[in-house]
Amino acid sequence: MTRNLILIIVSFCLLILMPPDKVYAQQDDSFLDIQEVVSKGGIKAWLVEDHNIPVLAMEFIFRGQGAITDLPEKQGLARMVSNTLDEGAGDIKSREFQKELQDLSLTLRFNVSRDHFGGSFKTLSRNRARGFELLKLALTQPRFDKEPVDRMRDANKSRLRSSINDPRWIGARIQNDRIFEDHPYAQNSGGTLSSLDRITPAELKAFHKKLTKSDLVISVAGDITAEELSIALDEIFGSLPESTDEKNKATNKITLQNSKKTYLFERDIPQTHIEIAQNGIGRSDDNYHAAQVMNFILGGGGFGSRLMDEIREKRGLTYGIYTYFREYNESDVYHLTTSTQNSSVKELLDLVKAEWIKIKNEPVSQKELSDARSYLLGSLPLSLTSTDSIAGLLLTLQIDKLPIDYLDKRQETIRGITTNDIQRVAERILDSNSFTTILVGKPENVENAEIITLLPNVE
Repeated sequence: MTRNLILIIVSFCLLILMPPDKVYAQQDDSFLDIQEVVSKGGIKAWLVEDHNIPVLAMEFIFRGQGAITDLPEKQGLARMVSNTLDEGAGDIKSREFQKELQDLSLTLRFNVSRDHFGGSFKTLSRNRARGFELLKLALTQPRFDKEPVDRMRDANKSRLRSSINDPRWIGARIQNDRIFEDHPYAQNSGGTLSSLDRITPAELKAFHKKLTKSDLVISVAGDITAEELSIALDEIFGSLPESTDEKNKATNKITLQNSKKTYLFERDIPQTHIEIAQNGIGRSDDNYHAAQVMNFILGGGGFGSRLMDEIREKRGLTYGIYTYFREYNESDVYHLTTSTQNSSVKELLDLVKAEWIKIKNEPVSQKELSDARSYLLGSLPLSLTSTDSIAGLLLTLQIDKLPIDYLDKRQETIRGITTNDIQRVAERILDSNSFTTILVGKPENVENAEIITLLPNVE
């Protein structure tokens, strides 16, 4: 049975088994019926209405207020704010605030990425009014009391100490330090053991003041009309301060550092964990979708991808090997992650480079292209099975500054990709001579590896 046929059967079965109120993709010519809502106060949001179930989900970010703003001696500050913003607000202390969220079945969480500070909110329609009040309180009047701050500090330090024993985490930590050398992305967004101890409630409050409505990006999906949302936007976010920072400054993408270098963190374990990085491609690039199809064929498609077939299926050198793109405001990265027995590290690395060269020099087959296109076209609608997933997708589109009809154009673009497009983008992007390679373990027969003895930005 071909991969295309399997996908079609699975998609058909899922759509049959899925209740009607869970199928959010539109039946008309548009992929999703996305509305742009603008409040009287000028606050914008993207909305997909669905009144079949009494649930509403909201996702939002404050652009540019992520971990990239942390000073070296205060690494983890943005993360600590995200941990404590909902630990009491206004006159409501931490325990009572969390209890009310639980009693009303409200989901309220804050998060931080390297670039942005964000939050997510979900409520049953009948609890929407009080949910909006609690969300507003958390955003505008957080308490940052000593007890929850200390509790979250201890939780972050415990997580950090636990991560030190994870080869995958070690590899990622060293990789970020090396490829982003001398850039804030090299820092530990979760904080270091010493920097977490230095963060005070006063510094959390100072960070909170930087969360302004000028930086807001908002998406909503579910049981609310555009008129109702317009009012709610001003009620929730309207009292946030305006930003005084200069806006719309050009962002220059950085080139990854330490290419052509291999780093080794020795651990006495039976398998070596491997992380490889090279420069990638951003979503605004005209060749982005061709690159996504190329990646699916090379290593992003799991079983059936070339790397998995050559390295796992034919030779049994690994349980899994995967490639993926990651885009930041100031960098685009193409990643590979895998692991193998210590004795097989050199063989695996040689096979990876061979596949990099092969997809550049030889056109992919029509079957590979057809399978990749079918998956990328079919997987997106099947992923939109909840208000959460739709709100998250709308937020991503806005973060990437894509047009409101992007999803329709995406489908058309992917259908039009050819084998020549794949080879052209592979030739442009892939460069096995520029790898930054991180090894964690005791690999054999690996030469010219620089030994790392101290994990960066941990202590």
